[in-house]
Amino acid sequence: MPGRKLVGKIATGLGKASDFTEVPWAKSAFRKILGEDPYPGTVNIILSKVEYLEIWEHVRTSRGIVVSPPQPDWCDAFCYKAKISGKIDAAVVLPDVAEYPQDQVELIAPVNVREALSLADGDNVEIEILDVECE
Repeated sequence: MPGRKLVGKIATGLGKASDFTEVPWAKSAFRKILGEDPYPGTVNIILSKVEYLEIWEHVRTSRGIVVSPPQPDWCDAFCYKAKISGKIDAAVVLPDVAEYPQDQVELIAPVNVREALSLADGDNVEIEILDVECE
């Protein structure tokens, strides 16, 4: 069965991910998932259509690839291989925190996605999640 597609709008995040993706243990884990080093930072997508929110809710119930930090005061993250706009290999990174926004999808990729696809805040982008089966 093919992956599941989501469409949402590019949004600026909190600006904390660029440091996190460079932490050695996180960078190593993301390298294993992507097959190469992640670009520093993430790209954030906000979903608004009910159909995409329902698919995302199903994905969120799947554990995906677990990334566990060596520090007990940091949270796990669940990762799902993905493709952005059918062109860029990526991974969704979902922090295991209760307050994480239900409509937000955060992705890592080996390139600056905004530059590679000429995207700005508010632009629509398609994500295909490749390793989660949805019924």
